[in-house]
Amino acid sequence: MQPEGPYRFTHALGGSPVGKAWAAIDDQGRFVTVAVLDAAAAAAPGWREAFAGVANSLAQAPDPLPYTYADFAADAPWVAYAAEVGPGAEKLFRALGVEYTPVPTAVSPTSAPPVSAPPQPVSGPPQAPWAVQAGPIPGQPVSAAPHPISGAPASPAAPDLTPAPSPRSPVPHSAPADVPPRDPFASPVRRITPSEPPRRRTGLWIGIAALVLVVLASAGGVAIWSGSDDDPTPPVASSSDPAPPAVPTAPPQSPGIEPPKPGAWPTQWPRFTERDRVLTLTDLEGVGFPVKVPTDWKCTLAARADGYVKHTCGNSASGNEMTGGELIVRNCPEPCTEQWQNAMRAVEEAWGAQWIRSGRYASYAEQIIDVDGTKRHGLVVVAYFRSGEAGLVNRQVVVRMTSPVPEAYQLRRFASYIRDVVVF
Repeated sequence: MQPEGPYRFTHALGGSPVGKAWAAIDDQGRFVTVAVLDAAAAAAPGWREAFAGVANSLAQAPDPLPYTYADFAADAPWVAYAAEVGPGAEKLFRALGVEYTPVPTAVSPTSAPPVSAPPQPVSGPPQAPWAVQAGPIPGQPVSAAPHPISGAPASPAAPDLTPAPSPRSPVPHSAPADVPPRDPFASPVRRITPSEPPRRRTGLWIGIAALVLVVLASAGGVAIWSGSDDDPTPPVASSSDPAPPAVPTAPPQSPGIEPPKPGAWPTQWPRFTERDRVLTLTDLEGVGFPVKVPTDWKCTLAARADGYVKHTCGNSASGNEMTGGELIVRNCPEPCTEQWQNAMRAVEEAWGAQWIRSGRYASYAEQIIDVDGTKRHGLVVVAYFRSGEAGLVNRQVVVRMTSPVPEAYQLRRFASYIRDVVVF
């Protein structure tokens, strides 16, 4: 399966026993280099994890090599580097400790020359209709291949790259849209930005989360369908469809600041009372507990999969007067350890706000955010709770909502109710 990204591949830059480096251009005309791990290597034990681990280690090194986008869960995992950082794809393969052979006739990606050779099928790199290979990758090893960087996972033994069928990767990476969506309930970070972004300290946590979640993604076995606003009743994906995971596998655009500060659930937050006009929804698919909302709210199924469901809950107001957002419930791998909980929280969008721990199994973050020049209140809660007869902590609930600033009490009241009903 092709990696999904906004790139036009022009020619191969070099190769190694486990993958190839490509020159490409993104949809805005910027030059990038892309490291693509062969699908056969990704299916061999240890290589997918090493590839992701080295990429994240390089990004967090004292002399960092940041990547622009990546899909570590694809059949042929890939990492893209801006041309300005140099031969990023080559550096990644060399940091893996494998022999890397550059193509002698390859040109710098900033030159982007036309390629006269016809497209040739290759193993591993994406085969988009516009992908072109400049020539065969020479087989001679380089004279000195650097050792892996300090702290990066050790490279596994070179795998047998004979054409054995490889398992399908659960999920392709979805690149950010060029035009932000207009609905603040749908992926709010594409359109909502913090009014005063705090100093970010999340890089290491996101790297850890990526390494942990790629294991969960490789487990697969779930299917997700994301419906449009016009179709509130999405069908379940068939068992023959590729099975994407129900947890994000790409770093969030605006994660919360890690680690969470010590704290407690705010006792001053309001709760529903007998005087409030509310609806109690007992049949929300996949949620497993009753949900109480104001009478002018409704909850609509937005996505579902095995062990995962997302509902959009809010009022019927339009534009910046809307109040509400996402209610997500998903399984946490058992045992749902603190490592899993931290990793799953680290990939949630949180407008760059500081996480505050409100108990052993819950954290929340609040932020005044700017939406099209209007100030709004953002609240996100990530918590873990018990379900089933065993009484083990095995499920995650995420509440991510926005409102006009004066209506923040409605978000806090809803979050307090969810905390009371699932007991986290």
